[in-house]
Amino acid sequence: MMRRRFRLLMMILMLFMPLILNGCTIEIYDLQPVLPTGVTPTALQTATPVERQSNLLSSLFTSTPPIHLAPTSIAQPTAIEILDVTMINGGTGWGIGHLPGGVGKLIIRTTDGGENWTNVTPPDLLYQSAARSLEPAAYFLDANQAFILYWEIDKWSPEKGVQVYRTRDGGASWTPVPLPIEGFTLQQFRDVEIRFLTPQFGWIFATLSVTQDLQFVGLFTTVNGGDSWNTMISSDSTNMTPKGIKNGAVFRNATEGWISGKNPLDSPGTLLYQTKDGGNSWNVQTLPPPVGADVPADLFTSPAFSCDMSVPVFMDVQYQYAWSRVVCGGGTLAAPVAFVYWTYDSGASWRSFKLPAAEGNLTFYGIYQGWYSVANEGAEDTFPFKILSTQNGGQDWTSIANTAWDSRLQFIAPAIGFGIVEFQGRPAFVKSTDGGYNWVQTFPMLRPF
Repeated sequence: MMRRRFRLLMMILMLFMPLILNGCTIEIYDLQPVLPTGVTPTALQTATPVERQSNLLSSLFTSTPPIHLAPTSIAQPTAIEILDVTMINGGTGWGIGHLPGGVGKLIIRTTDGGENWTNVTPPDLLYQSAARSLEPAAYFLDANQAFILYWEIDKWSPEKGVQVYRTRDGGASWTPVPLPIEGFTLQQFRDVEIRFLTPQFGWIFATLSVTQDLQFVGLFTTVNGGDSWNTMISSDSTNMTPKGIKNGAVFRNATEGWISGKNPLDSPGTLLYQTKDGGNSWNVQTLPPPVGADVPADLFTSPAFSCDMSVPVFMDVQYQYAWSRVVCGGGTLAAPVAFVYWTYDSGASWRSFKLPAAEGNLTFYGIYQGWYSVANEGAEDTFPFKILSTQNGGQDWTSIANTAWDSRLQFIAPAIGFGIVEFQGRPAFVKSTDGGYNWVQTFPMLRPF
């Protein structure tokens, strides 16, 4: 008995010795995702220390026949690539997936943290995808409610109209509702976003026509859970200027919302329009100029600079706290610079912090804790990417992980995160349970359908 206790103590000591010797620093792990190509399950690959890397990609690039989503069904568990994911909690989540070698994109759902997925795509959309190049837009409200539509990549305007599908039973059944796109000039219908604030109120944003510096957009809202949709902005309406390139809309209630984007050439600063009447009228909202080292004083006043503002993301149930990333370039800037803008009073005022890199994938959990996946720019860096972390809303950043991949992260708790990572042009699905310091790859499998 004493020997067993002694061996146990020695094992614990060996595990924690690196932390003791290094002054309680945390060893940074790197993960090079294995890229699934077959249709059989693959063993789980865990993170490996930098010092013991191995080539995980050998013998993985094999030629397999294409898997068509329609009308062929999947008869056995099949590896699937996760392209986008929204985890509702630690177990249940939704995603958009693609079968390696397959045609089209699926709406999928998991109840075990992302290891196994079920195809819940509306059956008629599966058949429509067989001969058309379609791109899904989706919003996953909770464990049971979701809204999707598919828009055609190769068509200037929809030939068969646009149907918005909703489910209230986790994808077991779907109800299509037509979107009112008739009655106004429609050159395009693309780059679609769906968002919902409550089970009843939501909106759809789409590009209807775009040139270098002009863009007509469509904005449709619903107040009855998607049973019907109302056109608030169209290419023929006069309540939104075509100047500038818009990238999306957000609402904090049924009346107050914003549209953001890239400013037109003759209007310095950021592009941010605000409505207080549900989208009937829009007014320009001006942000205070950013501050920081080497930031030009005329960044928001000189037409020589161009700035692009992302759609604000609200972080609280009262919809008072929101963040947005602003990237500026041109003028006297040798390279683009980026800032995170915060509002703590529902958009009445804003403050900014300069970000450590202009390009990257930014996400926050709450108003203080955030992560920023950026490129490693130093020639001495072994890995092409790294993950930075902040504990004060973006004012200060610390490097917590070096990675071989770029990543889009989502944290459902300060310690629990999920990521869609890009490695050699292909996606992989990873998880973290320690706040982003270490990541483990999950090999998602699609159940037969």
